[in-house]
Amino acid sequence: MRVTHPAGVVGTAGLYPSPVPRSLRPDTGAPAVPEPAGRLPPPAGRSARELGALLVGCALLRVGAAGAGQAVQLDLVDLGGGRASHVVVGVVGAAQAVPEMVLAFGLARLADRFGRRRFLIGGPLLGMFAVLLLASAVHPAQIGIARLVEGVGAAAFVPTALGTIAAATSSDRAVRARASGAFEGATLTGYAGGFLVGPLFYHSLGRGCFLVLAAFYLAAALVCLRFVPRVPPLPVSPVAVIMRVITGPGPIRVFIPAWLAVNTLVGGWYFNLASLLRQSRDPSQTLVNGFDDRAIAGILLGWVLLLIVGIVIWTPVLRRRGGPATMIRAVPGVYLIGAGALLMNHLPLAAAPALLPIAALGVLGIAGFGPAAVAYLADCSESLAADRSALMAFYTITLAGGGALGSVLGGLFAKWLLLDGLVVLGVLCASVALVSLRAVVRYERGRA
Repeated sequence: MRVTHPAGVVGTAGLYPSPVPRSLRPDTGAPAVPEPAGRLPPPAGRSARELGALLVGCALLRVGAAGAGQAVQLDLVDLGGGRASHVVVGVVGAAQAVPEMVLAFGLARLADRFGRRRFLIGGPLLGMFAVLLLASAVHPAQIGIARLVEGVGAAAFVPTALGTIAAATSSDRAVRARASGAFEGATLTGYAGGFLVGPLFYHSLGRGCFLVLAAFYLAAALVCLRFVPRVPPLPVSPVAVIMRVITGPGPIRVFIPAWLAVNTLVGGWYFNLASLLRQSRDPSQTLVNGFDDRAIAGILLGWVLLLIVGIVIWTPVLRRRGGPATMIRAVPGVYLIGAGALLMNHLPLAAAPALLPIAALGVLGIAGFGPAAVAYLADCSESLAADRSALMAFYTITLAGGGALGSVLGGLFAKWLLLDGLVVLGVLCASVALVSLRAVVRYERGRA
């Protein structure tokens, strides 16, 4: 059904109705659909606990996903006798991302229509089943099939969680900035845990590590079952209306190239870096050095901790400047990461501690992009409040699509230039993102 009266959306007090300030409604030309009414807002403390529980669920799910992603790379290296095919590593990495990209919109729309809570519980349970399959996989094809199933679980959970968070922060830009930073922080905390747990438990348990990672998926489902409230099914808009908001003239279409480019960059590094560090020593590149699993865990954990610190630093900037201006200031950090990585990769390993600050500054810089992108997409979702999960599925579609593309391209670039290839891919993606973000900034100035 189509509803044309002004949107009522869930406010900062919780997952309940409140009016949206006109300044936060983007000019998309789409009809507004209200969130459900029927309950009084709960006490603020209860609401904070509910939203906090959802963020905890996000973090736990990411521990399972990131840990499995890294353990799979190490497993593939072992299956290859110390040298995995870079193309196989890239394709297996893409196997998890492809169903996220293909199914995110459809599953998110079903979540809006039939109730978000069941998807917040069912997604992690499906991920748990997939990770249990990894424990018995002994061939790259079997690993790829299990990762496909894991991607379906992520497609059910992530856009639904984002839609719920967007609904909970409609009436206050500062609260939305903090919540967007908190979501990215929860995601990165999960990655940090996965980067630590995956390699360390693989080192000690082999494929038995996947049993441990399955427990994190189960914990995410239980947290959502216990603490996340039920939001009644909503009167969703026709698919054509939603697609016009995403692909028609407007802010989301302008933003697509930048978001896709950054996610391609992330996918290229995320799905290929651990296998390169683990590969047998190559005399041409210092960092392709056959590092121990525990050393790889430390490198990845340090990277993610820097990203979390960067989010804390960038959140006040996001509140003041808004999403587009923050993103365009964050992307050049990729160039610093690339410079630091190239220097470390072509100088003796003993020089790495002196060069790390260059790459570290770049990581702190790019950390501002994620929360700014989430906040900007949440602002774009205001025009269709009842379809928030479907609109926020754009986050997952481009995250997964970019991840799949980056995984495959990263494998090809790694086959060409090893670790230097990932640096080249990163610089190319960052340059595309900057060009696109300038178009986003011009669009927003034209609407001001």
